[in-house]
Amino acid sequence: MTMAVDHNDKNEKLETRRLGRTEYQVTCLGLGAYRLTIDFGIPRTQSLALLQSAVTMGINYMDTAPQYGAGESEELIGRTLREHPNRKVHISSKVGHLDDTIVRSFGTGAYQNDDCIRRVIEHSRWLLQKDQLEMVFVHEPEMEIWGWDKKTLDAPVLRTLEKLKNEGTIGAIGLGSNTVEFPSKLAETGRFDVIEIANGYTLLTHRLEEHILPTAQKHDLGIVAGGPFRDGLLATRQYKKIEALKKAPKQTGWTTEKALDRLYLLYQLSNETNLPMYELSLRYILSNSSIHSVIPGAQKPTEVEANYQAALKGPLPTDILEAIRKIQQKTS
Repeated sequence: MTMAVDHNDKNEKLETRRLGRTEYQVTCLGLGAYRLTIDFGIPRTQSLALLQSAVTMGINYMDTAPQYGAGESEELIGRTLREHPNRKVHISSKVGHLDDTIVRSFGTGAYQNDDCIRRVIEHSRWLLQKDQLEMVFVHEPEMEIWGWDKKTLDAPVLRTLEKLKNEGTIGAIGLGSNTVEFPSKLAETGRFDVIEIANGYTLLTHRLEEHILPTAQKHDLGIVAGGPFRDGLLATRQYKKIEALKKAPKQTGWTTEKALDRLYLLYQLSNETNLPMYELSLRYILSNSSIHSVIPGAQKPTEVEANYQAALKGPLPTDILEAIRKIQQKTS
């Protein structure tokens, strides 16, 4: 198969997109700051170098959470931002997984306690060295522990976040999840500004498009695509991993036979077009203008640089998008 491979390198800066009604102008490529902490054994010097590279390249959106390294992710970002006081970097952090935060001694009651939620967010602000934290997401809102009212879809955490927004402590309220069903219902309330779904829009699945985007357009919500690389399988060609998954006695989650067949065909397309899988993955997501930012994780400065160079090229050419569409239809 011969295809027109796009080598556009004229852009020197990343495209920015309006993050819905927040009015934040965020770079189409952000940074997920989950995998750069002690939880993954990453040296601090390496993490700081990674963050330094991201900021100096012009990436102006980073996503973190108190859970990531028990606060280390936020602290590392805060140290980096302090060295660049003139650069505006939008941060989304989260509230959730409270047993890994400063209010862990309060147990499950912390999830519905105004003071506990405020303490966690104030601690995040201090670590991030932010006067105002641009965005706070309810982390995994589908958990029953939040105490959502089934009729009104109200909850103590939402009321606290709305107070903090009115006070100017935070700028926007969001949802951060791996699922789409319950977040889509919450989005319908119109009380949220941003939604981030991990593995929600990739070469393998369009859950975000199917469940979230119609509501997002109705309420002018910001949309962030997390987990673009499906645990690395969409970052590099891993044929042996596909074979191992196919031979597994029981396939669970997304690893169905059709999904693995799709992955194999995508690897072939990557090889035929001479586009690395990480580039094919990122530029595919960037081809959907309804996605405002994609936030791949990274553990090395070279990974940030590679993602940056891929994003500079912008959306994929139409013939490659058509080839992907045919693969998706064939394996649906």
